[in-house]
Amino acid sequence: MVQRWKIPDSLSGIRADHYLVYHIGRISRSKAQKVIASGDFRLEQQLLKPSRRLKAGDWVELWRVPPDSSDIEHLTIPILYQDERILALNKPGNIAIHPSARYLYQTVTHWLKTHFPGKPIHPCHRLDRETSGILLCSQNRATDSALKQAFMKGQVEKTYWAFVEGHLDREIDCARPLCLQGGRGKVAIKMIEDSSGFASQTYFRPLRYDPMTDWTLVECKPKTGRQHQIRAHLALEGFPIVGDKLYSMGEDFFDAYTRGVADLSQLPLPRQALHARSIRFELQSQIYSLECSHPFFDAFLTPNPDEPSTQLVMDALPGLAETDGLS
Repeated sequence: MVQRWKIPDSLSGIRADHYLVYHIGRISRSKAQKVIASGDFRLEQQLLKPSRRLKAGDWVELWRVPPDSSDIEHLTIPILYQDERILALNKPGNIAIHPSARYLYQTVTHWLKTHFPGKPIHPCHRLDRETSGILLCSQNRATDSALKQAFMKGQVEKTYWAFVEGHLDREIDCARPLCLQGGRGKVAIKMIEDSSGFASQTYFRPLRYDPMTDWTLVECKPKTGRQHQIRAHLALEGFPIVGDKLYSMGEDFFDAYTRGVADLSQLPLPRQALHARSIRFELQSQIYSLECSHPFFDAFLTPNPDEPSTQLVMDALPGLAETDGLS
């Protein structure tokens, strides 16, 4: 299988090995250099050196896709609930839902095909790759259509938990309209506030503040379903999500991260601290109410309000699965 990509203006001057890491995502730079040395990654059918600078408009080819660093057989996605209509998963953080050039096999859809061969099971909504928690999947076409309509009409009640930077000491009903930044900034996929953007609404309620980390655990209830809505709204209110590479760390860091050259030691957490905690909806006259716990978030809420939450959170880290991205 051959994959071809055209180098965009934004990546002009990038090293060949850096570009391969950026586009595949799941391989290290040393692995990328080995792929280039083997001749499997070429510039318009010409052999390359890892240090070769690529120019805007260049066409590069990958002749054999490197395998994922983690075998799909070892990927664990817990099942929260299953009946003849739906399958609810506890999606780990750092696992994409759908395949892309960067993530081909370490995805929810590939896991579903592997574990439920021949069955029409499909995710019904989106979760960012770095967001953990409840992911609803349909088990037949009728359910798939009904659930997607329910999400579009705002008939699904979703609750997320997030750690944010700073002391949020009040409830916020954020109704800032959002749209894609596009060419107005360095990162086109960033959502920004724009009076002509899509109507967007999220309700935030602080659950607990930790003065040692200066983090607040926040309950988030989106009333609409825009891309990056919770992340963008929290950042616009002055409380970005801890570990968010775009809305907390900034566009320069995110750009460097996508090119594989960011200083990851700057991150307070390996991934954004956002978790899909619960979901409630009606399907064919049946009410579904599902919850999904997470030790990293749960450790912050202790029976004793005087107990240091910081230590409890740190104690919870080693017990998490490596693929979750918070360990």
